[in-house]
Amino acid sequence: MSQRRSGQNLLIVVAVTLGLGLGASGYLNYVQFSRMQDEKAAANGQITDLRYQLKQQDVKAAATTSPSPTASPSPSAAPAVPGTAPVKFDQLGVSVAATAPISDLTYSYQLISGLAVANLTTTGLVAQYPACKPGAALGQLVRRPKTSRAASTSKLIKSFGDYNYYYVASAYNCASDAAGRASVAAAKAALLDTVLPTLTQI
Repeated sequence: MSQRRSGQNLLIVVAVTLGLGLGASGYLNYVQFSRMQDEKAAANGQITDLRYQLKQQDVKAAATTSPSPTASPSPSAAPAVPGTAPVKFDQLGVSVAATAPISDLTYSYQLISGLAVANLTTTGLVAQYPACKPGAALGQLVRRPKTSRAASTSKLIKSFGDYNYYYVASAYNCASDAAGRASVAAAKAALLDTVLPTLTQI
């Protein structure tokens, strides 16, 4: 009888021990699982914080970065004035901008009493009226030193350096008919009023 009771007591002790062991093991597993969940949550929080910080840094960088300068077209050269033709008087060191009706202005050079002279006409007048030779048609452009006195028939146009530039009109009309004489008169007016005022030094 006593042996049976001893065996029962042993079984109870073993059962209690196993139960305590299983309970302790379960508790430890629960503690480890809870710790892992906490660490995972903390890691997720750090990743979220890191992403937020990086996003904020990108926003700040975009806000503080100065925009790249845009290339501006460089300025284009000014086009030549329509209807004008430059005429250079190389021996006189000047040029003019010829316009209609004398955009075909031409000349012959001549040295008269030490003065540089450009005898003026147009190719159109010469072609239609052979007598409208240079000088005879539209007169002369004369370069005269400032120390030299000009005749009363000379009209001062401009001065450059040591020289004055004068215009001397032709004494007669070289055209042989009324239409031609009107053309010559219009050409002289255009020369004096429009072309010679553009005289520039070269």
